[in-house]
Amino acid sequence: MPELGDRLSEREIELLELVATGVTNREIAYRLHISVNTVKVHVRNIFTKIGAESRTEATMIAVREGLINVAGVELPNDQAAATPAAEPEPESAPPRPLTWAKRIALLSAPVLVAGLITVTWPNRGASQVNGNTDLPPERSQEQNVNAQVQNPTSRWHDRAQMPTPRAYLAAAAVEHRIYAIGGRAASGLTSAVEVYDPVDDIWARGSDKPTPVAYVSAAALDRALYVPGGCNAEFEPTRVMEVYDTAADVWREAAPLPAARCAYALGADADAFYVVGGRDRSRYVASVYAYDPQADSWTEMAPMPTARGFASASVLDGRIYVVGGYDGNRELTTCEVFDPARNAWAECAPLTVGRGSVATATLADHIYAVGGGGWTSYLGFNEGYNPQTDTWSPVETPLIGEWRSPGLVVLDTRIYAIGGWSGRYLSLNQVYEALPFRLFIPGSQQN
Repeated sequence: MPELGDRLSEREIELLELVATGVTNREIAYRLHISVNTVKVHVRNIFTKIGAESRTEATMIAVREGLINVAGVELPNDQAAATPAAEPEPESAPPRPLTWAKRIALLSAPVLVAGLITVTWPNRGASQVNGNTDLPPERSQEQNVNAQVQNPTSRWHDRAQMPTPRAYLAAAAVEHRIYAIGGRAASGLTSAVEVYDPVDDIWARGSDKPTPVAYVSAAALDRALYVPGGCNAEFEPTRVMEVYDTAADVWREAAPLPAARCAYALGADADAFYVVGGRDRSRYVASVYAYDPQADSWTEMAPMPTARGFASASVLDGRIYVVGGYDGNRELTTCEVFDPARNAWAECAPLTVGRGSVATATLADHIYAVGGGGWTSYLGFNEGYNPQTDTWSPVETPLIGEWRSPGLVVLDTRIYAIGGWSGRYLSLNQVYEALPFRLFIPGSQQN
């Protein structure tokens, strides 16, 4: 049995270095390829050997004794870890919760909210935004006013967090597994492929995507995931399309996009998928390209009426609904529907609020729009679309303020929302019990 004063093993020091970064036990287990229970045993042994009672105290003692180095942390020799500050939250954890009273106040005071969400350019380390592009800015975490809503009657529930916190990723489902591909993390672009099993509530690792990109989407066709375009590390859109064979865990290239695109909307049916709008090398566009996987070829279709990027597309009754987006100046409420059989566009009812970097999904003859906000709008609720009445209704949200580009995937009767940006890159994994459809009243706990 370990005793106070015993020397830490190399593995315990390695684990203590991760503890000091604030990551969860599950993330430590993933990174070190050990079980969560093993992590817990190591943590208990570390606490015993160095005389700590919390993660914060263990970190302070380890820094003071020279066991680990933590950037920006210096302790004088005469200061022990007595009365440490509040334990830091993991970098991947969602923002702190607001009470319902504060949430109601925020939702009922739009003038005050508008003042709180002033958009500024952060430093490059915070968001990696290239000032030479017209990609919209990210707000720094200090300016972030969103929060996780904790409601005991909520239909949103926590699941195992994604190992790599990120946003602007591609996400899709194949055979009861959810695949999170690429995107942007705090360190820059990531090529990580992480696979979520909702039955066991656990993540596994797939083969990395050969070309790291962000502002990207994926289409699932015949057990393969097609990932067209995306922006590279220089924020330049690309043409490359890479295809992931989920059964063989291998990647291959397919016919490239006719033109470089990122921040596009993607809608897929059983036989084809459509890349709609997005950003080329200089502006937001209205183009539509249809991909035929059998012929491995692209066809240009009728352009969308509204040029925009950061919109989302979902297929319902054979038509593609393109919702929200950003036009370089503001977040849009626009809803336009494309009929591939007629190669024609029509209008649909606009969203209640503008939503850039929104994500959508179709379930039970409804389209759900999740996230957005933070550029020129404020996220106070999600929305559900009823095509029979051509109306949008509020749907509760687990985050308020802003939640940009989460991966949104439907499995069975549930909607999974994974990752995204909300003042920082998130690793959250939230599942929404969508059925039966219920109306959410903003500012109230009544459904």
